[in-house]
Amino acid sequence: MIYGHIIGQNIMEIILKLIHYLSIFAAGGIGVGGAVIQSIYTKANKIPEPHLGKAFKVLGIIGLISIIILWISGLTLVNLIYGSFSIHWAFHMKLFGALIVLAASAFGNFHLHASSKNQTAPNTILMKRIASIGRIGLVAALLGAAIAFS
Repeated sequence: MIYGHIIGQNIMEIILKLIHYLSIFAAGGIGVGGAVIQSIYTKANKIPEPHLGKAFKVLGIIGLISIIILWISGLTLVNLIYGSFSIHWAFHMKLFGALIVLAASAFGNFHLHASSKNQTAPNTILMKRIASIGRIGLVAALLGAAIAFS
């Protein structure tokens, strides 16, 4: 009976890691792609066309959902593998960085939704600051993960 539990736990761990990695891929791709496109429009001093604005909104929501799935799968993996959150000080740095990324993504999405609802252009200065804060959180999360899980 104990072997069945171990095999089941290993399969669950593999599935959760797969979900976690796919979420990293989705959120990262959307973050980089959105930043590149936005940078091109900013440098050209142009506002994206309405259909591109809608695409940004959809991508933002997909990115936010990916980050939430990252949190759920990551916390479940930690509990499954380690049994508690007392892993390493750097793990808490990773969590803090990931929290910053989640907050920046959520705030950016709420701002874009409000701008769309009011039919106004998003505040570019605010969006740049949100992106910068999100990048700082990403660096903290990656650095914390590299230290904690090495």
